[in-house]
Amino acid sequence: MIAPAAAIDMSGMNAAVAKFAASATNLANMGDAGVVTGAPAYTPAGAINPAAGAGAAVSSAVTLRPASFVAYSPISPTAAVQGLVIAPEIDPINEISNQLQAGNAYAFSLKALQVADEAQQSLLNIKS
Repeated sequence: MIAPAAAIDMSGMNAAVAKFAASATNLANMGDAGVVTGAPAYTPAGAINPAAGAGAAVSSAVTLRPASFVAYSPISPTAAVQGLVIAPEIDPINEISNQLQAGNAYAFSLKALQVADEAQQSLLNIKS
């Protein structure tokens, strides 16, 4: 059985992984371009952590808005006659910041998990 503190810590780690994965995917696809008259080639994603009961962290994937903008890229194979494409609206500085935040959140949750494990081990040693 997982202790309640460990479950909360694990949920925090899972939420941090989801945030990091969304940010990494955005950075990997920030150069994708689509036809101006069609759908964007890539829609940026994010992860939000709505309030959850009992201190648990829950992460949900969302589509970021504004999702795309019209850009001038005449060398793109999907460019219109005027050289315009639709590109994802991704700020690399913001994405790197999100990755740093996710890394810190993961590290803090991992440390809390280690402390909960040590406390449980101490309790088991006292009982025996």
